[in-house]
Formats: sequence, C-alpha cells, structure tokens
Amino acid sequence: MSATDADLALRYLADVGFTPTGPSRWRWDDTPSEEMSDDDVASHTAFEITTDEGLDGVQRVRTALGLLDLTGAFEVLIHLNAYVLDNPDQAVADAFWAGFRDRMAVPEPIEHLRLHLRTYWFWGHDTAKTAFDALLGDDVRHLAADGCLPELAAGPVHLRTRHVLEDSGTVGWDDKRDVYQAAATVAELGPAVFHALLGSYHAVSGSLDPAEALTLLDSLHLPADTEHLPQLHAVLRNGVANHYNDPAAWRP
Repeated sequence: MSATDADLALRYLADVGFTPTGPSRWRWDDTPSEEMSDDDVASHTAFEITTDEGLDGVQRVRTALGLLDLTGAFEVLIHLNAYVLDNPDQAVADAFWAGFRDRMAVPEPIEHLRLHLRTYWFWGHDTAKTAFDALLGDDVRHLAADGCLPELAAGPVHLRTRHVLEDSGTVGWDDKRDVYQAAATVAELGPAVFHALLGSYHAVSGSLDPAEALTLLDSLHLPADTEHLPQLHAVLRNGVANHYNDPAAWRP
C-alpha cells in the first residue's frame, strides 16, 4: 500500500524532530519541555519542505499537502503556492492540482484550503482560469462532450463540483459560463449553481452577465421559498451585475 501524503509528512516531521502528542499538539526535540501547536509546526517546516533539495518536486508537493492535512495551517498554502506558481515542471503542477481536487472532494474540505482558493487562486485574473479549469472546468467539459454529465450527481466528484462552484464567484464569467450551464442540467447540482450565482453577484470582484445569469437561474427551477432567490432574480432582471455596483438594488 502506497504512503499517503500525511504519511510522507509525518516521516519528514519525525526526521526533523517533531512528534505528535495529541490532537493539535506536538513535541519538538529542540524544545522537549514545550508543546507546540499545529501552526507552530507549520511555521517551522512548511518553507523547508518546499525548498528541500533532498526531495524531488512531486515529493515536495505531496509532503507539503500532507503537512496541510495534519495541521490545516494557512502558512502551508502560502509556501506551497510560492513553490508551484512559477515552477516549469508540469509534474509539479499536476501533483498540486490533483491534491487540491482530492481535498475538495470530501464533505468538509479544509477551511483554509477553501479560503486560499477564494482569496488567491480564484481572485486574480492570471490564476482564476487556471485554477477553475484544473479543479472543475476541464472535467465538466469532458463529461459534457461525452454525454456523461449525470456522473456529477454522486460520490466524491459531486462533492468537489459543489464546493468548487460555491467558491467560484470571482472567476471571470467567460471562463465559467459554460461550466455553470452544464452543471445546471444536473438537478442535484441546482443548489450549488444557485450559490455560485449568488457568490458571483455578492463577491467584491464577482463576475457575471446579468441577462445570461438570469436565464441560467430560471433554468434551475428552484423552490419558490429558496432563501435570496427573489432578490437575486430581481437584481439580475434589472441588469445589475454586482452588489457593489448598486448596493441599494439588493433588498431583503
């Protein structure tokens, strides 16, 4: 049985003197009398993992992802992102996005992972399309081309699709329109598409086309008592693309 990312991280941490002693608690050989938190461990090791010349590129990514699994620390993502972003090795990018896809395909993804996606990868014009396509867009387009979109309705792929849609408000409309439209044809994803549209409207840098979004919203056939449905329908019908363009347009 192959080692998990967390196994790799535990081995790395053991080699540098960190031993888990309980939930979110660690002992470090350099300070044996002082317990360390998950954030402490990440602060001492995240950068070192991503720059360790004794590890190849994929091993660095997997070990860092394992550290994220063990600690949930945001600092891991900061250093991992810096390592991956300008790395020319396609295997590094593939390992990075595969790891993110797996971690978004669970009932409750790591909180800081979702925050990182929303505040970095899905925020910048240079990164949003890359991240959205790698996490969801490419898969949805392939399934649509093969007539297999119902596969999005169950299992881990459903969870990943739902989470990525809900977090994708700041992705450019032209980069996500077709994915939203394809997902909207799967009844089980209707609520996720609705929350994607809601996020696209409310996020500071949210992106949507009001007329196209309204057509998409109407195609979802949501229950009339869905929270915020009347307000979203009204602002889109009035051609408002973003809450911050006209805050008064959104009325309870």
